Amino acid sequence: MVKLEGKVKKFVFEAKDSPYKVLLIESNKKEVIAFGNFFTVAEGEEYLFYGEFIKHAKYGEQFKVNKYERNIKSETGLITFLSGPKFVGVGKNSATKIVKKLGLDAINLINQDPDILDTIEGLKKSQKEIIVEEIKTINQEDKIYLELYNYGLTPKASLKLYDKYGPNTINKIKDNPYCLIYEVDGFGFKKADSLALTLGFKEDSPIRIREAILYILINSCYKDGNIYLLYNDFLKEINQYLGIDINKIEEQINELATNNRLKLLNERVYPNNLYNAEFKVSEYLKRIIKAKPNNLYQENKILSIINKIEEKNKFAYTQLQKETLLKVLNNKVSIITGGPGTGKTTIVKGIINIYQELNKKRNDDILLLAPTGRAAKRLKESTKLGAYTIHRGLGYDYEGNFNYNELNYLPYNLIIIDEASMIDIELAMHLLEAVNVFSQVVFIGDENQLPSVGPGDFLHDLISSSMIPTYRLKEVMRQVSDSNIIKLSNMVLNRKIDSKIFNEKKEVFYYQCDKTNVLLKLKKILDNYIEKGNDFNNLQILIPIYSGVGGIDEVNQYVQSNYNLIKDPFLKHKDLTFYPHDKVLELQNTPEKDIMNGDVGYVVDIFNDSLGINFNGKIVRLEKNDLDNLTLAYALSVHKSQGSEYDFVIFLVLSSYSIMLKRKLIYTAITRAKKKLIILGDLNLLQNKIKYDEKTRNTSLGEFLVRSKEVSPYDFL
Repeated sequence: MVKLEGKVKKFVFEAKDSPYKVLLIESNKKEVIAFGNFFTVAEGEEYLFYGEFIKHAKYGEQFKVNKYERNIKSETGLITFLSGPKFVGVGKNSATKIVKKLGLDAINLINQDPDILDTIEGLKKSQKEIIVEEIKTINQEDKIYLELYNYGLTPKASLKLYDKYGPNTINKIKDNPYCLIYEVDGFGFKKADSLALTLGFKEDSPIRIREAILYILINSCYKDGNIYLLYNDFLKEINQYLGIDINKIEEQINELATNNRLKLLNERVYPNNLYNAEFKVSEYLKRIIKAKPNNLYQENKILSIINKIEEKNKFAYTQLQKETLLKVLNNKVSIITGGPGTGKTTIVKGIINIYQELNKKRNDDILLLAPTGRAAKRLKESTKLGAYTIHRGLGYDYEGNFNYNELNYLPYNLIIIDEASMIDIELAMHLLEAVNVFSQVVFIGDENQLPSVGPGDFLHDLISSSMIPTYRLKEVMRQVSDSNIIKLSNMVLNRKIDSKIFNEKKEVFYYQCDKTNVLLKLKKILDNYIEKGNDFNNLQILIPIYSGVGGIDEVNQYVQSNYNLIKDPFLKHKDLTFYPHDKVLELQNTPEKDIMNGDVGYVVDIFNDSLGINFNGKIVRLEKNDLDNLTLAYALSVHKSQGSEYDFVIFLVLSSYSIMLKRKLIYTAITRAKKKLIILGDLNLLQNKIKYDEKTRNTSLGEFLVRSKEVSPYDFL
């Protein structure tokens, strides 16, 4: 290990959420760039750095610091330290006097007996106070960080804790390390539990059992989309995880229920937030339905406007479409569901046009929403009106709050929400909370698509409750009735694929392969696609899993390596390297930059360790610290593709995906394609997977909708 002695001239770079820094160091009259995790370094002070010199491909020779310490092992270093920026008003002359009088052990001597500074000739009282206080603070920080390291915490985690709790850090975590789950970002149960066991907490301590119960309950519900778990199944899961006596577990479950930290009801165990979300959604919907409508429109008036629309646009609505329009316009809340090509977009445009004519209203009386940016963009393009993500429409801000809520209703009389199957129960709660009782609400969606990524089965529950008028569009429109993509999607719903459809060489194609040759087969298809002058804007590869052979991660790396030929400039971040023109995906809501989880963009430039990315026509700059939630998007999961359509879709189906392949996922993947679909993999596996019913999610929304109000959701907060 190389030792480097030098003074910190300046900070070249400081990470926002970690101790990582890049420093410019002056060592032996030469300037050196050093990087690593630093907590207490200060400009102008001297340190001993231990590490190694490395050669960076872009920035040249740098010094990688593994550890460091203040240079107080020499008179010069100690004088520099005591006259540095932390000791304001001390100055070099006074620092020199201290070192000459007390020697190299000056820091320890002052720490042990602050009055020793009285022996320094000419030292002012104010200077003494500054020196004593600063040495105390520095020693305290050093001891805290050292102790946190000894507990196995990383520099980044240690910095978060000290920033949060300061001098009280050690006492705080020794008292209750599980509080970190709720008070410090990035500390989940497993990290807090590991720390607790290191600190000597017993495996069967009540506080550990309680936090494990909440962790397993919440984690399981969010992983599988459930609102609740069945009590006995839940008990077994906790017992398997903790390996302790079931009676102790049941005792703590009851304790948590008594203290309103979870909800027990009818042999079900609910996380409080999910129980309350479902209950509130049911109450908000009932509130809207029961309110008197602003207008009841006469049937002959609506039919007259329909005739005008048909004459103007030279087309005719089907009888089912006319009936749907008549009823929806006089309902407070409605659902319109149907597969691809059944005319959902036609109905939406009809509702808007008729509503405007009936009310002589301008466009600003109507709000169009969708769960994702891509879905909102499609809605905007089809209706020629403004359309927004649900988050943006509700005024979601960077602190996680919604501007429109129960105290500030949305100022629209007609609200239409597309792709409603994608809405999870918590987003549904925020949406319906903000709807005025005098508004009309129309949900549009395909009930056969995947449910939301988050908990709940919102659209399915609304439909199955029979409390919300639902109109099913079953007839495929004439202009798309010969689409093999639509025919194949209906075969999936009917649980039997006629393989002859692939022999027609029209829109849908199948190529057999397995994990040994999937990448070669994929390359042949992509080579042919690119040779015809196409690009990745209109093509999407869909894969059910992320890891392993033929997974999303591997395919993204493979496609990037073979088809993005611009390799300079580049920006490396963790396991990924980004280049200009890369297709990328945002994995987190970032309202301050106006991008949301699921947004797809393209890298347009790389500058000073940052990426300029085009998201839906808007250039957003992401610094290196923002890249944790950015990944490549040549291949996407089927869930992430929902709400989007692509001219050309390649859907990979390998045996290693078997556990993820369900009928709704297969149907959703197929219906993302507008013009051409290629299935690459094992057709027999696909045939087999569509035969079986999928496990339904544990939800209560339907029950809450059909029963009278018995209790308040606020009873369980």
